[in-house]
Amino acid sequence: MSPFEFFFTLYGLVLGLSVVEVVSGFARLAHDARGVRIGMLTPVLALLLLTDLCGFWLSAYQAYSDRPLGYGVIVLALGASALYYVAASVVLPRDFGREPDLDEVYLRHRRLVMVCIAAAGLTMFELIPSLSAEGRAARLDFWTDLSLSWQPLIFFACIPPILLIRRKVVNLALLLVMLGVNVTSFLRLPPLS
Repeated sequence: MSPFEFFFTLYGLVLGLSVVEVVSGFARLAHDARGVRIGMLTPVLALLLLTDLCGFWLSAYQAYSDRPLGYGVIVLALGASALYYVAASVVLPRDFGREPDLDEVYLRHRRLVMVCIAAAGLTMFELIPSLSAEGRAARLDFWTDLSLSWQPLIFFACIPPILLIRRKVVNLALLLVMLGVNVTSFLRLPPLS
């Protein structure tokens, strides 16, 4: 087993549990949807989280498969994947009888979800690479080339308004922008070889 395979086993497990949290929330909803006001915000947030998890998983594989992985990197990556798990665990409620309005669930948890997503991304793709001089140089090259950095710039620009604004239509529009950015940019990633 290579060092990366060893690392990715734990990292992938925690990200996989995040996917299970979101999917199991939809399964609970399918079983217990009577009397639940679904709305648009929570389903779009759940789709955003799922697309972000897929891209996060694929991007991490491509970014870390050929790098040395020490204890610090593994701990930081575990922390980042744990943040996704926390975000995924609050997207859909555990008990729809106690929380029957999913737009209200979204409005109550949106800040936690967005902060977790942002912190996880910054940890994996900024903090960890910046631990080395080579990584810092690569990140500087990335951020100065808009053909590469447009996705996180748009994605992260949507987060502050979501944190600050409660208007449902504004939040929905920003979530759709983020979802579109994810799908567009992650489809452009080269396939795994």
